[in-house]
Amino acid sequence: WKANSVPTINTDGTIQSLVNANQASGFSIVKYTGTGSSATIGHGLSSAPEMIIVKSTSDAYEWKIWHKDLSSGYQILFNTAGQASDSSVWTTTTPTSTVFSIGTNIGVNGSSKNYIAYAFASISGFSKIGSYNGSGSDGNAVSLGFQPSWVMIKRINSTGGWLMFDSARSPSNPVNDRIEANNNQAEQTNSGSKYVDFNATDFEANGSDSELNASGGTYIYMAYKENPTP
Repeated sequence: WKANSVPTINTDGTIQSLVNANQASGFSIVKYTGTGSSATIGHGLSSAPEMIIVKSTSDAYEWKIWHKDLSSGYQILFNTAGQASDSSVWTTTTPTSTVFSIGTNIGVNGSSKNYIAYAFASISGFSKIGSYNGSGSDGNAVSLGFQPSWVMIKRINSTGGWLMFDSARSPSNPVNDRIEANNNQAEQTNSGSKYVDFNATDFEANGSDSELNASGGTYIYMAYKENPTP
């Protein structure tokens, strides 16, 4: 997630933005000032972002998150249970290869308020952003095309934390340690079973944990392979 060290002015959207983009890694950092009216923002990537996280730097509002596999007009937050309908945040217009759309919600577009957005797009062989359905049993494989080093998972149709797994803390499969982006808990170790396996072309969600792999559960994820030359 190292972006370009030199920011550029982007005028692709109806609101001018300041962008640090690393197109090869599918990641950009976007700074803009809201107008209070529905607008588009240039993101600086060469393809449409598949996940966007926005935070107001002017006021105390939640992190507003869009993911390509949320329902249209929905948002999700780091500090709430699942996805929720609110078209005033992301509207129902999906991002393009140049811009993403925002509504009038003060969490993303208050008049004269300042915002930082993080935009992510999948890069073949390096990263993938997607979703899967839980199976309730071991070996629920999610195809990536590479062996991941880091995965974040969130259930969107019920309660559940933003679970993070990585090969640095768990260098030998299975990956039995997790931390969560939505709370201040210490690392949790699953000694009786295994959370996930990192395989050559996929990761496998195991067990029937409601936050990870429940039958009937719908989950979004971000998966990344370690970059050996940052």
